[in-house]
Amino acid sequence: MSTRLHQMTVKYVPTEDRMLLRIATSEKTEYRLWLTRRFIATLWPALGGQLAQTADLSGLRPQAKASEAAAGALQAPPAVPSKVRDAVLGMEHQAAVQDSDFSRKHDEDTVDLTANSGPMVVVGAKVKPWDGQRLVLGFQTANDVNVTVTLDKKLLHGFCHMMATTVRSAEWGLELTVGEPVVAPQAGTQVVH
Repeated sequence: MSTRLHQMTVKYVPTEDRMLLRIATSEKTEYRLWLTRRFIATLWPALGGQLAQTADLSGLRPQAKASEAAAGALQAPPAVPSKVRDAVLGMEHQAAVQDSDFSRKHDEDTVDLTANSGPMVVVGAKVKPWDGQRLVLGFQTANDVNVTVTLDKKLLHGFCHMMATTVRSAEWGLELTVGEPVVAPQAGTQVVH
């Protein structure tokens, strides 16, 4: 089932030792999905790789020398070093997260499509690569239901942030990071090297 995303939330449920992903649609329906530690560990590399593709590196690519440009006009532009790409991605991630509202509650009048069965356990996913505008993420459940959402850049950053912070609070021992974290010292603090 393809859904027009209205809201997503992720919450760790200790008694289940799983994450509860709630996906609300613009049609006032909601899917509730269980995400296991094993599933997150498998999904994260694919999501992180696609998130890295969203980094705006325009203007950062080293310019080819005039002699190199004349000799190889069809050559690909030189690659941006991975440290630079990670720093840009980290800054973009921080900006997207700061611009998001994670405190918003789900609408009370949304119909839970999993009310009778309870949340469905996700056993697989398909990630349609970033196309410059969006990423399509399809969750396959144990009872053969497919829930597909389309994430723009901001939603993708928000979803990755929710997963990473929830995994940290669950103490699952997974290291989910996005780019190179940007840490600015606060006023009145000292930086020790």
